[in-house]
Amino acid sequence: MKKIQNLSLRTWQKNCLSKALEVFQNGQQNFMCVAAPGAGKTRFSASLAKSLLDADHIDFVLCFAPSVSIQNSIQGTFSNILNDRFDGRIGAKGLVITYQGIQHAYQELAHVIGSYRVLIISDEIHHCASGVSSTSNQWGQLLVSLISEGNPLTLTLSGTPWRSDSTKIALQSYSGEPQELDTDFVYGLGDAVRDKVCRRPSLILLDNSSIGVQENSETHKFSSIRQAIEAEKLKYSDLLTHQESLSQLMTYAHEELIRIREKHSRAAGLVVASSIDQARRISQFIITNFNESAIVVSHDQIDAHDNIRDFQSSEIDWIVSIGMVSEGTDIPRLQVCAYLSNVRTELYFRQVLGRILRINLKTDEPCSLIAFAEPKLIEYSERINQDLPEDSMRIKVLEEQTLMKTTDSNQYAQSTVKNDFITMKTISSNHSHTFDSLHNIAPETSYSIKMAFCKDSYRTTILSL
Repeated sequence: MKKIQNLSLRTWQKNCLSKALEVFQNGQQNFMCVAAPGAGKTRFSASLAKSLLDADHIDFVLCFAPSVSIQNSIQGTFSNILNDRFDGRIGAKGLVITYQGIQHAYQELAHVIGSYRVLIISDEIHHCASGVSSTSNQWGQLLVSLISEGNPLTLTLSGTPWRSDSTKIALQSYSGEPQELDTDFVYGLGDAVRDKVCRRPSLILLDNSSIGVQENSETHKFSSIRQAIEAEKLKYSDLLTHQESLSQLMTYAHEELIRIREKHSRAAGLVVASSIDQARRISQFIITNFNESAIVVSHDQIDAHDNIRDFQSSEIDWIVSIGMVSEGTDIPRLQVCAYLSNVRTELYFRQVLGRILRINLKTDEPCSLIAFAEPKLIEYSERINQDLPEDSMRIKVLEEQTLMKTTDSNQYAQSTVKNDFITMKTISSNHSHTFDSLHNIAPETSYSIKMAFCKDSYRTTILSL
């Protein structure tokens, strides 16, 4: 193969490119790359395709993507790096389609794979399951079948290399006991943050230290959302549909965006909503209460993908999405995310976090994800912190008023119980800690923050990663 060209790649991309070329040259057919969301997997894969095309090692590049928005992003990047069309028409260097589109173009794709030297690039390969017969995993079955029509080189990519249903990922090998995914190159979130390839995120989890749940004549009191949920007296969905809880979280998210905009004027916010109705209410809340602009995007909109694309170059302050801006979508000006989704899997949580990690113009850009302190989300946040460098977790606690839930009427009432302001301590990532109490707080590492809530304030646990 020819020598790798200087394509202005990051160090990790150059190293991965060298290894991939070496692997393919030595006869291996598949190369698996795991890299943090926002690290630049698409640019790496386009550079690999260019090197293989320039070396006359392949004739055609075929890319698969999990959504139309990612498909459009891949097409633009490949066309730019290859300096050629990438639309599948006569004379083009390649084609990108969605996994769903395989079933509609199977015969044509099989002919190309069987007749030419093809590089197949499967983006976000975790969407494709292996050895599963259910229709929900048809993508994996079709992909494996399609590749068997010839002898192509395959590049598989993922930022979150596991599946929520615990099935194996298509085209991948596993080893060990318990079995773990075999990878050829890994560039994790900790590496990306340390190299200033991705932003250092802050995870902000809002809690309440005085929750009362009234059942008939009995009142159950809890000192955290976690306690109330684990006692099965409060549902996570209650928080997502309760107007006061939503308004407090969105007010905090708004304050974060205002703070970030002091240095990054074009920063924007993302809300991941749980339903179309909730998305519309939140959008109206933003417009009415913050005097800021907002747009709603959902699968039922014909122009949703155009709106997502146009948002990047627009001056709109917030984009409110129902599952459409969760992975692969390239909107670098997003720096704040309000996580209000009913989905509580680590895969989805990390994918949403990835939407605010991509650096736009400067290496010191902050970003924040705000969510309720639900037990699983706390667990995921702790694991994300373990991926990052030492001493990257900071916890701040605010306590003020009480939230009371009456199950009979499904109404909330507030008391005026007030508590002291608790300071923050920097804690090492390997430190054992609890989110219900803090000990040995160091005054020199403490600082006050502006109160975002005026009616009923939540205890705020902030993991500044």
